[in-house]
Amino acid sequence: MTRIFFSFILLLLSSTVFADGVWKVSKGKQLFYLAGSVHMLSAKDYPLPPEYLLALQQSETLVLETDLEQLSSPASIQQMIALNSYPSGENLLQHLSAPLAKQLADYCRVHKIPLEQITRFKPAFAAIMLTTTQLQAQGATAPGVDAFLQDEAQKSGKKIAGLETMQQHLDVITELNNSGAETLIKSTMDDLKDSSEDFDAMRKAWRSGDLEQLDHLYLDDLKNYPAIYQTLIVKRNNAWVKQLVAEPKTKPFFVVVGALHLAGDQGLIKQLTQQGYQITPLKDKL
Repeated sequence: MTRIFFSFILLLLSSTVFADGVWKVSKGKQLFYLAGSVHMLSAKDYPLPPEYLLALQQSETLVLETDLEQLSSPASIQQMIALNSYPSGENLLQHLSAPLAKQLADYCRVHKIPLEQITRFKPAFAAIMLTTTQLQAQGATAPGVDAFLQDEAQKSGKKIAGLETMQQHLDVITELNNSGAETLIKSTMDDLKDSSEDFDAMRKAWRSGDLEQLDHLYLDDLKNYPAIYQTLIVKRNNAWVKQLVAEPKTKPFFVVVGALHLAGDQGLIKQLTQQGYQITPLKDKL
């Protein structure tokens, strides 16, 4: 199984953090906290372990991949829909082989999803909608932790920043749209066949803070698609590490990004370690 879009859920739509996955990162006078995240969360995942609020309480700024308030604004939603919609007279089915187009249509019929609700969109956005709808049906309906932490940060008057601008975030989806409709939709349809098992495996790795398991489950698959791997992981990791080390802050901040950005040889933890940072689990400090 390729799991490309389960990886996508773990990355671009990040809203959940590892139960054992908050790290203290320090070098010289610079100190910050780092947590991995995934998008989908169930009600039984609350309340969160204490290290999340502790990291937020001890930080001046919450740093997310993108400012969620801006991302969810009416103007941004309208922009996202416009960029990911086909022009009049064109739809996703026209870019798929006949067997795959039939498989997609059959899936939407069985799950009572209006076909045109999916096929009006380009492949990456369509795949996000399919995967999110499926996981929500399996109980992943609780508010995400990014949104929870942002709300808590706003209540306490803390600053909120993003590692990417709204446009940079949209550019990632555009790059994925250009990777090929057949590859992206076929991968998604394959993922959806075993989505319950994959969701359970994702949550098990999340609960144990097992970066090696996430690497094995998801990054190994992504590496079979070099262009997608570079777009989702490598380019963004490299850009974020440069931001984190370029202007060391003397006041602590809390960084929450997609879990797969922490794992693997190109992950933030490995790169920050190579930059001379000391990284320790925050739970050890409780």
